[in-house]
Amino acid sequence: MNPSDLGRTSIDRSIKTGVRVACGGGTGLSRLIIDGYNLIGTQHRDLASQRNRLVKRLVRYRAVRGHDITVVFDGHGGLSPMETIGADGGVRIIFSRIARKADDVIKEMLVREKDHFIVISSDREIADFAWARGSVPVDSEAFLRKLEGALTEEKGPAGEDLMDDLAWKMLADEEEETVRSSGKGSSRRPSKRRKAVDRALKKL
Repeated sequence: MNPSDLGRTSIDRSIKTGVRVACGGGTGLSRLIIDGYNLIGTQHRDLASQRNRLVKRLVRYRAVRGHDITVVFDGHGGLSPMETIGADGGVRIIFSRIARKADDVIKEMLVREKDHFIVISSDREIADFAWARGSVPVDSEAFLRKLEGALTEEKGPAGEDLMDDLAWKMLADEEEETVRSSGKGSSRRPSKRRKAVDRALKKL
């Protein structure tokens, strides 16, 4: 089922439930799925080195924040017929099997595990799929800032807006729909999705 096939009411209910559970409820801890190459990019002379650097930083981040973290990388350049799953410092690392992308693995996790996650990716398709499954997507650039802040113990002011222009643009369609459906003209109230992302960012 494609996210676009779900009704608006169903999606709104998923957002409400997802933000509560994905953001850890009252525990302060969350489950994160990270789109690895979306986060670091693939235009590196030594991609393996950049990948290993990211994993080491995530291990440190987990030690500071305590979140459950899974990072997924494309493994289609290899020949493994199955997903390769490993761990480093409590961070789960998954490489997709041959003929599959990391996107496919992430979507499968969101469906199979029937849990609510914070999904780190700037991919619009992944973001839409996460919303439809009751999870909260967070833009990669915003997460990198939170990651850096946690590792250097540099915390911004409470409620600081860490989303860049592209990330907010991903939410524009839903927010405009909310305003139109209200029948009350323009509104300055944040959309459900923006509130969900704000809350997720405060947990990271």
